[in-house]
Amino acid sequence: MRFVQTCLAAVLLAASSTIALAQDWPTRSLRIVVPFPAGGSADTQTRVIADELSRALGQPVVIENKPGAGGNIGAAEAARAQPDGYTLFMATTGTHASNTSLYDKLPYDPVKDFAPLTLVTIYPQVVVPGLKMKDAPFKDVVAQLKAAGDKANYGSSGTGSPTHLGGELFKRATGTQMVHVPYRGQGPALNDMLAGQLDVMFPSISDVLSFLQAGKLRAVAVLNETRLKQIPDVPTAAELGYPGLNSSIWSALYTNAGTPQPVVDRLNRELVRIVNSPVFKDKFEALGFEVRTSTPQQLADFTAAETKRWGDIIKSLDIKPQ
Repeated sequence: MRFVQTCLAAVLLAASSTIALAQDWPTRSLRIVVPFPAGGSADTQTRVIADELSRALGQPVVIENKPGAGGNIGAAEAARAQPDGYTLFMATTGTHASNTSLYDKLPYDPVKDFAPLTLVTIYPQVVVPGLKMKDAPFKDVVAQLKAAGDKANYGSSGTGSPTHLGGELFKRATGTQMVHVPYRGQGPALNDMLAGQLDVMFPSISDVLSFLQAGKLRAVAVLNETRLKQIPDVPTAAELGYPGLNSSIWSALYTNAGTPQPVVDRLNRELVRIVNSPVFKDKFEALGFEVRTSTPQQLADFTAAETKRWGDIIKSLDIKPQ
């Protein structure tokens, strides 16, 4: 009996300590680890969120950019943090879905090391032909790429990136044989695209919207289930006869596994409010992002489905990072 009472007391003490921690939290600055360089899409979103989160919590929120290895360096850094809610991680399709199949061994576990908070944005990809085919309709672009065989090429932001995987999905769906040209980031790839060096690309709408609006490039298909309000006249791949040809990049926020549930709940509430606020939503929807928040469980389910989908694609195509 005494043993049972001792165990019960220990459980109650642990529970009261957790509640006290959650009530006092936060008492110092937070950090958000971004696994990509400053200035990119993930970083830009994080900076807006960090400013608003700092105001909401009354504590500084510092951004730490830890780029490299397809996001693995930053993810590993965040995974090593204490489970106290003071470290957040801006995850992407790569770090929490496709990298599990792209790399033989990751320096972190996307499921066991992290606690999901909320989905943030989804940015669908589009089919953008090169300057030589800029005015051609989608069916003619496919026909010309097929006719060119392996003389045709497509650029991406790097091997294993969503823009690479989207290109491989396109090849499989259309029966084209284009050669993949990986770049170190989307910027250099777009520069070569604008210089007429690439035949086609599969960038996110947010990366090319300004070029589309300026008439420098043209999208011929959307790799999404529905049309995009930023380019409403551009049909989906499904409308053009290619159902299932969908490819999108997404971002989401996590903290460390084992973080007290009251802290997770507080972070989810604050982040959902911030992401759905005009300060964030209006800005990023105008840039081509689909703003979409979630509960932690919804994010966990979404990530599991994305991991399986991209894993099946990567394995079937035997794609490996350089």
